[in-house]
Amino acid sequence: MKKRLHSVVGTLLSLTVAGQAFALGSGSYSTELISARSLGQGAVGVAGVDLDSTSPYLNPAAMTSQSGTNVTLGGVYANSSPEFHDNGSAAGNGATVTGARATSVFVPNFGVTTQLMDGKLAIGLAVVDAYGLETHWDDDSPVRYQATNTRLRIVDITPDVAYKVSDAFSVAAGADYYDTTDGQLEKQVSITQLNGALGFGAVGADASSALTATGGGWGYHLGTTFTPNEQNKIGLVYHSNVKMNLSGNANLTGISGAAALAVFGGPNFSTLVTAPVFIPQNLQLGYAYMPNAQWRFEVDAAWYDWYDSRQLQPQYGGNATQNAVLVGGSTINFHPRNTLNFALGSNYKMNDQVQLRGGAYYEAASAPESAFDAGVMDLPRYGLTVGTTYAFTKAFTVDAAYNAVFFHGRAVNQNDFAAGQPGYTGNFNSFANIVSADLNYKFDTHF
Repeated sequence: MKKRLHSVVGTLLSLTVAGQAFALGSGSYSTELISARSLGQGAVGVAGVDLDSTSPYLNPAAMTSQSGTNVTLGGVYANSSPEFHDNGSAAGNGATVTGARATSVFVPNFGVTTQLMDGKLAIGLAVVDAYGLETHWDDDSPVRYQATNTRLRIVDITPDVAYKVSDAFSVAAGADYYDTTDGQLEKQVSITQLNGALGFGAVGADASSALTATGGGWGYHLGTTFTPNEQNKIGLVYHSNVKMNLSGNANLTGISGAAALAVFGGPNFSTLVTAPVFIPQNLQLGYAYMPNAQWRFEVDAAWYDWYDSRQLQPQYGGNATQNAVLVGGSTINFHPRNTLNFALGSNYKMNDQVQLRGGAYYEAASAPESAFDAGVMDLPRYGLTVGTTYAFTKAFTVDAAYNAVFFHGRAVNQNDFAAGQPGYTGNFNSFANIVSADLNYKFDTHF
């Protein structure tokens, strides 16, 4: 009986924490939407051509080609509309199509770069929100025992230094501090199934599970650019793996039934919890071709390594029995897939005031069906983008971009995902609108 209790309750919180890892870096809401200038041309920028002051994140080596002191300030607005098409879910609510509440998120960004030693050395700082997600499902939806409200907001603070080895070759290095400012994971718990698994026939309304956590971790990245001639430029960037140690509180409310009440000591239970969330190491390559002064084309590719996210073992602060129940008695295995993402974009300089952009990208999903989480909704996605720059003066410019994101539908069968909690089977899909705008100012100042 105790083993059955482990398998049921151990998924109440630990599966939710683990699912978040798969949102990062590819598919789902791994934003990687750093600036309007990059987004407008298919989210490219690794080659380091004509970047704004968020270059410390995209490719810090590009700072050596940005004269003067440059400042970028702006943000990204995203609105998404996920849907679940039921196909016989054990936790079905009678509705054929369940729509998650439309989610709107604003993500700010900031960057500053400046050159030293007559352009041989450059330093910069970017504050971007490269990773994060937010989804909301109703408390009676078929996926409610896996996710209702999910939010993960991560800020990357990245100081960098770059050195121009020659006119053709620059190198750079920088630090990354990833700060999870808001982690919220909520779901429902079937009291009927929980007590039934313990051998008692108690029937009751669903309980609620909620986890809130914050924390951060340090990493680093390296970048280089190579410009063999005026028509070609190549960029390469490596981002290290980052382990963020999150800590917070896990809460169960509305517990009923003799067995569950005996374990948790009453209808409400709260304990401390710690858990790791990983930013995957990744390698990004970009190539830009500039046939003339008006046109520029770039193609980028990125590889994400999910090896460190293969296991998760949350730690809880209750007594020995409660912790054993919550942990489930064993390490959780996820078997994520490494992914390859691709982007291509173009930029047309109409005149000294106006530039036009367009592009497309593809981002793969890392989570296999066995580890799919409705809160993360790790779906492959395709993006189509357009953008523009308007120069009010040589020093002051405004970038704007629009991105239509088409998520590739995915059939998922999780009818037994929680070893006793009612699950779901059906198809997930979504669509998102993303709008971005940045203000850029260049000071003709060298240090």
